Amino acid sequence: MHFAFGRGQRLSRLLRSAAAATLVMGCAAAIAQEDFSYGRRLYQDKAQCSYCHGWAGDGAGDGQSNGGAANLRQSRLNRAQLITLITCGRPGTAMPHFDESAYSDKRCYGMTEADLGPRTPPLPPGSTLQPREVEAVADYLLANYVGRGAATRAECEEAFGKGARSCGEYPAKP
Repeated sequence: MHFAFGRGQRLSRLLRSAAAATLVMGCAAAIAQEDFSYGRRLYQDKAQCSYCHGWAGDGAGDGQSNGGAANLRQSRLNRAQLITLITCGRPGTAMPHFDESAYSDKRCYGMTEADLGPRTPPLPPGSTLQPREVEAVADYLLANYVGRGAATRAECEEAFGKGARSCGEYPAKP
């Protein structure tokens, strides 16, 4: 009798633990989704990354963009590298630095504006970003673009709505 009671008690604890783990994982997924939503808003609106990199992060950019932006879907950068790139920009290119004080000291690539001269990355056309915002954009990029390959119809329809005419050019599955 003692054995059956102990076994039932262990099973009950195991089930409660499994339920708690499922709840925690569900909450973590919801929080992560919210973080990506925040990163997406920053990418599209505040930092205006989509102007050059496009809605799909493929470097296509908006019609008025120069079309020379990096294809983030082909990128192999890790989180730390993305944070540095967003914070510091890319010297000698149109990729802006989103840290307003990036080149006032040697925090970016060990160089200052005096060291770089005309190769200093520009300030963004929109707004600069706080460190937590840079991290949110980097996390959004890693979750949605980096290393993902070509954009799909499902991604297009998520961005523009189910059945959007412009999504017909994208494959249904990668």
